[in-house]
Amino acid sequence: MGKFKLAGRKKKSQKPGGAIPCIALIVIGIVLLSLLFYAILKSG
Repeated sequence: MGKFKLAGRKKKSQKPGGAIPCIALIVIGIVLLSLLFYAILKSG
């Protein structure tokens, strides 16, 4: 006879939901660096 598992909640692996905030942080960093370089070049 086959072994039956009891019905119950299975442990779900965490979904990779941290990608969007990470991409947003990278984009914001690039924009801030671009503005900084623009300000330096404009003042010079």
